[in-house]
Amino acid sequence: MKQRINATRMELMRVRKRLALAQRGHKLLKDKLEGLIKELTDRLADYKTLRLRVDEAWPRIFGRFAMAGAAGSASATETAIAQARPKVKVETSIERIMGIAITHAEAKIVAPGGAYSLMQTSPAMDEALRDLREFLPDLIRLAVLEQAVRALCAEVEKTRRRANALEYVLVPDLSEARKIIAGRLEEMARSDTSRLMKVKQMLLEREEAAARV
Repeated sequence: MKQRINATRMELMRVRKRLALAQRGHKLLKDKLEGLIKELTDRLADYKTLRLRVDEAWPRIFGRFAMAGAAGSASATETAIAQARPKVKVETSIERIMGIAITHAEAKIVAPGGAYSLMQTSPAMDEALRDLREFLPDLIRLAVLEQAVRALCAEVEKTRRRANALEYVLVPDLSEARKIIAGRLEEMARSDTSRLMKVKQMLLEREEAAARV
């Protein structure tokens, strides 16, 4: 470690406690990371499938609206779209995954759109509006999945950085500090033992000298 190390038994106990705590924390972060990656993998699979479906459906719907607009006047097309607009209710809820708030949303058509002039619009308008009503729930679900994927990606990166900091910085530093302190304490103990033996030897020599006198 970079800081000055006090070679005392109290310091050794403190370092051992910090090391044990860091190792437990590292294991918890690793477990959390594995869980996050599993959640992210599952949602990415759903997101990819839904993304392909949305990317395929949207040009078709846009093309039908374009055909409907080309077959009639622009004002009639805009009026028909406004009149046929359904009433949509979006229900939301919050799910917590390992401390991350994930929003769930579901779109429901609670009232169909009103009637519009069939004389001033082409059959392409009927098809376009029908496809748009079917498309809307997928579009909202895609937005929800994208938000969840972004939140999980950010948490995975944050958790990985914290786990790496423990694994490659704090745990090695504390292990080195423990080793240094333990080594110094052993050296001090050997030095104390050596001094005691010398003192004992001196006392024995004095006793022997006194006995000879």
